[in-house]
Amino acid sequence: MDPTKQPTSSQQPSILIVEDEEGPRESIKMVLSPYFNLITVDSAEVALEVLKRRPIDLITLDLKLPGQQGIDLLQTIRQQDRDIEVIIITGYGTLQSAMEAIRHGVAAYILKPFNVSELLAVVDQTFERRRRMTSLQGSLQAFGNLWAGETNPQAAIKNIETLLEAKSPELAQHAHRVNFYASLLAEHLQLSLEEKENIQLGSYLHDIGKLSLHDRLVSAHVPQSEQNQELIKCHPVMGEKMIQALPFPQSVTQILRSHHERYDGTGFPDGLVGEDIPFLARVVGLANQFDHLVVGQNEPPIPIPEAREYIRREAGKGIDPALADLFAKVVW
Repeated sequence: MDPTKQPTSSQQPSILIVEDEEGPRESIKMVLSPYFNLITVDSAEVALEVLKRRPIDLITLDLKLPGQQGIDLLQTIRQQDRDIEVIIITGYGTLQSAMEAIRHGVAAYILKPFNVSELLAVVDQTFERRRRMTSLQGSLQAFGNLWAGETNPQAAIKNIETLLEAKSPELAQHAHRVNFYASLLAEHLQLSLEEKENIQLGSYLHDIGKLSLHDRLVSAHVPQSEQNQELIKCHPVMGEKMIQALPFPQSVTQILRSHHERYDGTGFPDGLVGEDIPFLARVVGLANQFDHLVVGQNEPPIPIPEAREYIRREAGKGIDPALADLFAKVVW
């Protein structure tokens, strides 16, 4: 945040701070007040009243509140307004609460005591992502219209490849490879033509939520902090949100949201188990994982035979056992 380029009060976004402890509440105010219009409340009930009376651009939310807890307030907020940005700031973080927050599409999850520069950076990233999403809607709408029109589905695919390429050549190449592996697997399954087309579309779109993230969060060459890794984990929810109003089949939306779910329930954003994970999402998720192994997203790449055996060992753990066995047979 550059203080020399500080917007006027009328231009500043509005932030609602929901925090019952005076110390952290005043600290957040001190950090954010030069750049944003702030409203502070100490309970979920008062927060809901504020949201009824005036527009809010972003909420910072503590999980431990008197009366209704923060995670319950988050759920209520999502029922009333799916688009409002929320950042969790808490001293009582757990893996379960983090997963629940991600499932509800929070922008970030910060543990107390927070770092001033970290808080400002996360708020800036959240608003930048929101601006990116707004600018992307026109392109995605055109893409959706091309696909729904069925006049030239390959032109629609080319459209999305162009969007991904503009964001990151690596992202576009990854989508192309995942499409290849998922389509190869689909040819050996008893699927309808429509299901195969939805796998093709979903595999190209599966990481579309990353278009709303800062470029450095998408780069495979930049080491990511734990905080940034949590931000990256929001991309399935962000992708679902980006296309939910577009004319795509439900199974495509399910691929976007659920391609990082794991068969044993340890995936994200919803922690779905086994066959609760939509089948086409299981197919694309397997292809996505295989590509990360052979290209090397977070670890050095491994040869295809080793990656194939890894997929086989993951049967019943991260991957549908039937799909793992079939994939190991057809990928050479």
